Amino acid sequence: MKKLVVWFVSFNLVCLAADEFRTFTAQDGRKLKAKVVSYDPASDKVQILRDDKKSVTVQSSAFSDADQKYIKTWSAIGIFSSPSKLALDISRNEVGTTKKEHNVDMTNVEDDSGDSARRGGGREDGIQTVATDKSTQYKYNLTLANKGGVPLDNLAMEYRIYYAQEKPVMDDKEKRPKGDLRPVRYLPVSENKVKGGKVKIGTIEAKGTKEVSTGSVTLLQRTANRRIEDKIDLKGELAGVWVKVYMKSPDGEMVERDIALP
Repeated sequence: MKKLVVWFVSFNLVCLAADEFRTFTAQDGRKLKAKVVSYDPASDKVQILRDDKKSVTVQSSAFSDADQKYIKTWSAIGIFSSPSKLALDISRNEVGTTKKEHNVDMTNVEDDSGDSARRGGGREDGIQTVATDKSTQYKYNLTLANKGGVPLDNLAMEYRIYYAQEKPVMDDKEKRPKGDLRPVRYLPVSENKVKGGKVKIGTIEAKGTKEVSTGSVTLLQRTANRRIEDKIDLKGELAGVWVKVYMKSPDGEMVERDIALP
C-alpha cells in the first residue's frame, strides 16, 4: 500500500521562532539581539545573524546555559521538521489469530430458509458446527530514524486506527404472515469504527532509531455453514491509520508531523 506522508511543522510557529530576533546573553554578561541561522553539532559552532545584519559564527558555549539549550532545541526542531533528517515509516502488523466454532443441536432447529432437522455432516447426537469465527488482532508500528547530530527529546505520538466491522442485526422490516414460525432473519450491517490513543516516545538519540506501536484492534471474520439466527457470514476490514508525532519548539509551542497509511 502506498504511504501518504502529510508532514507539517506548524509552519507559522517555526517560522515565527526562526524569523524573530531574540536576546542572547554572552558568558561575560553582554547581550545582543540575534537569530540562529545554522548549528553544527559536530563542532558545536552556531551561526547567528545580529539585528545589525552582521553574521557571526561562534562556539555555542560562548553563550549562557539557557541560550545553549535554546540553540540545541532550535537544531532539534530543524531535524524534526525535515523528512530527510527524521525519517518516519509506518507498517501494519498482525498480532495474532484465534478461532471459535459455534455448535448447535440441529435436531429440532430451523434455519432461516424454513428447513428443519439436521442434515448430513453433523454428529450422531445432532450437533453441527454452523459457523466459525476467526478473530485477528492488528496494530501499527511506527519507526523513527533520527539522522541528525543532536538528540530529539520529549517526543510523543497520537494515533487513530480506522476500520469497519459487520455485526448481525435482526431484520425487523421483514413482513411475515401470521402464524409463520420460521426464525427471524439476521442481516450483516457494517459499522465504521475508530480507535485512538496516545503513546510517549521519549528521546531518540542522535543517529538513533526507535520503534513504537499503537494499540491493537480485533477484526472478526465469521463463516456460516448454515444461517441459524445470528450465525451468518460477517467480515471486518482494516481501513488504515493516521499518526501525529509532536514535540515542543524553542518557544514552548507544539510542532507536529503527520503520517498516514495508506
